[in-house]
Amino acid sequence: MEPAISSLNYVTLLFGITRLMVAFYAFFLVGIRVQKEQQLVSFVFMRLFIFSLGLWELARAIYFLYPGTDHLPRLMAIVQMTVPFTSLALFFFCLSYAFPRKVDKLHRLFWLGAIPCITMLCSLIPALNKYCIIYTSQLVYIPYRENIMIFGPWFYVHTVYSYLLVLAGVVCLAIKVRSPSTENKKEPIHAMVALLLFIFYNMYRTFISNPKAIWFIPMLSIAVITLFFWIVYADENLLIIERGQEGLMQSLLFPIFFLNKDHKIIYANQEALNVCPNIHTDAPVLGYQQDIMSNFSPYVIDSKLEDYSHFQSEENILLQSKLDGSLYYVQQKIITSTGKKKADYLQGKIMLLVTISSIQSLFSILENNAFKDPLCGCYNRHFLELKQVEITRGGTNLSALFPITFIMCDMDNLKKVNDNFGHGAGNEYIVLSHDIIKSAIRQSDWIFRIGGDEFLVLLHQTDKTVAQNIVEKIEKQMEQVKKPYPTSISIGFFTADKPPIDYQQCIREADQMMYRKKQGRKTPLEG
Repeated sequence: MEPAISSLNYVTLLFGITRLMVAFYAFFLVGIRVQKEQQLVSFVFMRLFIFSLGLWELARAIYFLYPGTDHLPRLMAIVQMTVPFTSLALFFFCLSYAFPRKVDKLHRLFWLGAIPCITMLCSLIPALNKYCIIYTSQLVYIPYRENIMIFGPWFYVHTVYSYLLVLAGVVCLAIKVRSPSTENKKEPIHAMVALLLFIFYNMYRTFISNPKAIWFIPMLSIAVITLFFWIVYADENLLIIERGQEGLMQSLLFPIFFLNKDHKIIYANQEALNVCPNIHTDAPVLGYQQDIMSNFSPYVIDSKLEDYSHFQSEENILLQSKLDGSLYYVQQKIITSTGKKKADYLQGKIMLLVTISSIQSLFSILENNAFKDPLCGCYNRHFLELKQVEITRGGTNLSALFPITFIMCDMDNLKKVNDNFGHGAGNEYIVLSHDIIKSAIRQSDWIFRIGGDEFLVLLHQTDKTVAQNIVEKIEKQMEQVKKPYPTSISIGFFTADKPPIDYQQCIREADQMMYRKKQGRKTPLEG
């Protein structure tokens, strides 16, 4: 048995300590990213890459700091095992960083993990070492300690594999840099520099053994790890924006297409794929503008629709789906950019397809939100103002509304109900009052909630006698309601027999009658 420190020299010891520091630095950066809890796939692969590189450096540190020689071959086998996994994590990071909208397809490339798994088996199983690397017991000092190695055929396979993955990562980043949609080109360029450093770092460590520059290896490791960390950190907002934009596009209920200047579809959300079943995301090319138009027929015959060369037109057209006959309003938006000569040039366009029925539904929703009371569902004061214009300026059809009766209703003791029974009971009281008023009038009459406890009712073709009967019916039904609090309502009305009328004066007359009734009514609130 050799002495415990017989194989160590001071250079090997210092080199092991520096590699250990690099490993701890990598794990520290990985820990920071985990605490941030980012969910983007590119962050996951960035952490995996830095973590696997940290394991690589940790294994090398243990190898250099191990005092004996008996376990050195096994330690070097573990080092060798981490190499292809590090390259694979780096490739997936570059791919997800360059193409964040394609991350859902990364699972198709996980077969690339077969070679690292084979390398792991060849490294851990002694009988298979001859196919990868045989680490002899002979030592050399260059000036740090190393075992003499005999390379097997699989070593060259996994070495070529690792370098090809890293070069593929460089290609992905180059595509991102050249893409017109990449606004922030500085960060991917920095990532390419870091990748080239990583390649040089590995080639230097594998094929060059210059004793005068051995400290360059840990410095390169720190540079690569730091560059990748800060690149992702600096470009974090851009990635989140891209992912958010993708989520927004997919959440739209309307089909939307993005086309480039060559009429080629570069993006389509799920609704677009549903409307155009001949467009497939799995195909190398999604399709062209003609493929979109082939799913529709022009609703209005227009010769321009048959000519797809009028790409720069922003005209909006109507199309009818051949699939289900739905009518679509197609809005087109041209996208231009300013070139070096300050002239605008075409980059592409966006096509948004909206069904006519959805537009009608949208207008209906807007109308309800603008003119309906959210609690009772009746009309609000804004709609009352429109009715005022209709009644006072109705033209030849105005006389058909008369006689017209204005009924002013004011709930009794709403504030005391809110104070003693809570606002939930108060809202219940309001809705109850509305429902009783609505049940006493015709469907064609109008109810407006004009205040917290006030309702105005317009009864067309209703004289004083009929109006009096309606008022009595409402008051009687309110008094018959059984609640923990008394329910009553004060009502006044005014009937205008013929036009023209002073709209506001009619309301004031009804309001004054209601006020007189309220003053004469006593409705103590019982606890």
